[in-house]
Amino acid sequence: MKMLQICILAMAGLFAALVVKKDKPEYASLIIMLTGFLIAVRILGVMDGIVEEISGWRAILSDNVQYINFLLKLIGITYICEFAANLCRDSGYATLSSHIELFGKVTIMLAGFPVIKTMIEMLEEVMR
Repeated sequence: MKMLQICILAMAGLFAALVVKKDKPEYASLIIMLTGFLIAVRILGVMDGIVEEISGWRAILSDNVQYINFLLKLIGITYICEFAANLCRDSGYATLSSHIELFGKVTIMLAGFPVIKTMIEMLEEVMR
């Protein structure tokens, strides 16, 4: 049901932007941005359910909870950067979009360093 609501919201925003674009193109961009923001808010509501489900995995993983936190960070960084980059690209600012994507990649790499360090430590233990 939520998916249908999101699609209806997106189509309403698109049609409103297309109607307004003839006379006021700057308002069309604002309508699209507002529609994107409203969809992002709905996505955050869905993400709560996902976070709750993944949190339930903590009992199964016990000592490896940091991997769940890492996974959630990566998902969050990816979605936020993709949303912002697409918004910039749709508004005609492709260069800014590319910079946001680059920042997201660097942030993901930085977030992955503790996992890489743990893997190296595990390999050292196995080699001894």
